[in-house]
Amino acid sequence: MVGVDKNKLPKKKDAKAEVKKTAPKTVKRTSAEVKKSAPQIVKRTGGEVKKPTTDAKSKIDAFKEMKATEKGESEQELMSKKTHQDLINAAYKAAEELKIAPWVLLRAAEWGHFTDDRGKLYDGPVVDEIEGLDDEQKKALKKAIGL
Repeated sequence: MVGVDKNKLPKKKDAKAEVKKTAPKTVKRTSAEVKKSAPQIVKRTGGEVKKPTTDAKSKIDAFKEMKATEKGESEQELMSKKTHQDLINAAYKAAEELKIAPWVLLRAAEWGHFTDDRGKLYDGPVVDEIEGLDDEQKKALKKAIGL
């Protein structure tokens, strides 16, 4: 500013000084006070938390089979409701359980072409009739599909 004496202008208040004046003081507690106010740890009473067992899993599988037979659906009908993508996903789950590569199952079941049309409904044989799979692979695949 031209022609104005800066010394005659009113001084601006310091924002930091105002904060210091209005800030509350911190209260220091002694270790005895802290111990009195600390939350208590309460242990859970009652029975142990039950973990699912293989017996429980077999009961669940048996229940699913029972429900499927109640509805009058055979394995072929259930398989025909699955898409190619559903079977690819099942092959990946079964391969993980068997600790093998998923493409081993897909090729053995002759499902390698399923990636070409993932949304198409399955129209092939049931898992038990697939010749390229051994019994362990068939069992794991059926479990992954939900049969």
